[in-house]
Amino acid sequence: MDKREELIYSIYKKQLRAFEFLGTTIEKINHDVPDILTEKMERWQKVYLMGVKNSSGVNERAVKKLSQANFIFNTLDKMSDGGRAVDVNLRNPFSAGIMTGSSSAGAVNVLYGINDIALATDGGGSVLGPAFSLNLFSCLLKGLGYQAQSKKKSTDGIEFSAGTGLISYDYSIMKEAVKVLTGEYGSDTGKITVAVPCNLTSPDGKNHMELLSGVLDGVENLEVREFEYPDFMDRESSIKAMKVIFANADVVVCAEGPVDTMGIGDSVYGSFSDTKASQARSGKNLLRIANMLNCSAVGIPCDVFSKGILLCASSGAACFSKLISLADHTAYKFMQSSLVQEYFHRSFLRRHNEYTFKDGD
Repeated sequence: MDKREELIYSIYKKQLRAFEFLGTTIEKINHDVPDILTEKMERWQKVYLMGVKNSSGVNERAVKKLSQANFIFNTLDKMSDGGRAVDVNLRNPFSAGIMTGSSSAGAVNVLYGINDIALATDGGGSVLGPAFSLNLFSCLLKGLGYQAQSKKKSTDGIEFSAGTGLISYDYSIMKEAVKVLTGEYGSDTGKITVAVPCNLTSPDGKNHMELLSGVLDGVENLEVREFEYPDFMDRESSIKAMKVIFANADVVVCAEGPVDTMGIGDSVYGSFSDTKASQARSGKNLLRIANMLNCSAVGIPCDVFSKGILLCASSGAACFSKLISLADHTAYKFMQSSLVQEYFHRSFLRRHNEYTFKDGD
């Protein structure tokens, strides 16, 4: 097959798979995808499919920009019940544990190769959290103005406007979408001051610096400063503490995870006196408040299940440029395992080729 035929076949497979998930992670499928693909192939060599979360908080400007470029609106993705931080109706495809919400369905659709990116909303970690829980890449664009017009209150009483973000299995595809949404932001070559925690330990007993060690090696013009981070259990006090750290660094780095594997990070569940300890073991740290701090952020998974590195920067184009510069260096240290690709992507094609029609069928 030539490249054009390969692209058509790839899109066909993704749409075929989408029908298997209709009613589970997908509410609607765009039946006009083949016609739109024909139009876009006249202009672009590469065309990607995207899912959009069924939420009024998704920034309409983001949907329009991506749809006008080489991305096709493929599926309307379900949102967790009540927009909770966990999805009680969906299981993590890796662990079979409860899935992280509320953009959980969009993340699952990306993992299974139905969509190349998911466009979703993040109030208190609903883009970043699901991505980390499935070892996917993510990007929050709140710091560049991609947010909902209305405000709401979190389950723990904090007022916020939801930020719009992206989830993808491939950093280069996600970055292509980011460029469509942000323009040619460039790559900052100046000095970057990075904040790292000196005091945090993950639920699995690992010091955060163990995960962060080596990640920032080789970055030119980098100054690393250690700060004492809050424990992130109380959002309000954590927001106040992190504002001080953001004022003293260009990019704030934090290790996340293991997300919702050793505890359940949901404030509704954690509202009982005997469940707070489980909530504290959820592995959700800076991701819980990144949107509430009006940040831009990039989530980069590592080779440990449901763990990764979160890079955050204050709002504005200049800060975003530094953030992307550091993310570019860090992201390519992670590659999705061949086993994951084989199971979630390639195996689907084989399943639909196993049955052979015979005479008389």
